Amino acid sequence: LIGYILNWGLFGVLSMQVYVYYLAFPNDRAAYKSLVYGAYLLEAAQTFLFTSSAFRTFAFGFGNPSVLDEVDILWFSVPIMSGLVAFISQAFYAYRITVLAQTKYLSGLIMLLACFSLAGSIALGVETKNAVLFSHLLKKDSFTTAGIWEGGSAACDVLIAASMTYYLKRRDTGIKQTQVLLTKIIRLTIETGSLTAAIAILTLILTFLPGQPTYYQTSVSVLGKVYSNSMMVAFNSRMKI
Repeated sequence: LIGYILNWGLFGVLSMQVYVYYLAFPNDRAAYKSLVYGAYLLEAAQTFLFTSSAFRTFAFGFGNPSVLDEVDILWFSVPIMSGLVAFISQAFYAYRITVLAQTKYLSGLIMLLACFSLAGSIALGVETKNAVLFSHLLKKDSFTTAGIWEGGSAACDVLIAASMTYYLKRRDTGIKQTQVLLTKIIRLTIETGSLTAAIAILTLILTFLPGQPTYYQTSVSVLGKVYSNSMMVAFNSRMKI
């Protein structure tokens, strides 16, 4: 239930960010607009599916605790859709690093990790669907795919934050106004990268807790929204810049 509530709240924040983007950047590149609105449509679809699952669990299934253990459509709306949104966000940052670094090697490594993580999320989604019940999910194979998805995603986010910070610092010209601008961008990069990595690591830790409790469902429910909001923060920060 906490996961559903947080997801709805973050979707509201995302909606406001997309609206601000719509007002502030009407002449932005078509590729950027497609990225923003495409990610938003994915998040809107996920929120709709989450709402359907919540209604099924807490309305139709009221008084029946066994409903809480059923996977239903969550195999698709959580790992697969969240993994796809994370991939979009990481691909966006990989492009920015390509522009900053003037080389494709580092961004290629980031994209490799992003693809690795996406493959893990899809594999976990398939395993979740086949499990039918959450109590049947956390087996050896599921631990492996969860580690690939969440661990790969966290590693990718840390690499993105470190790379952006390094290459932005190299662009320091010594001019005070430029220094202030770069400091703002670096701080924003570290904050957003650290947040997404922290959520992915937290989810990974909760997944591997002894006794296999379902605490991980709360953090994994908001993972996609955290990525999309972080990406929108990067887009909308240009208003201040």
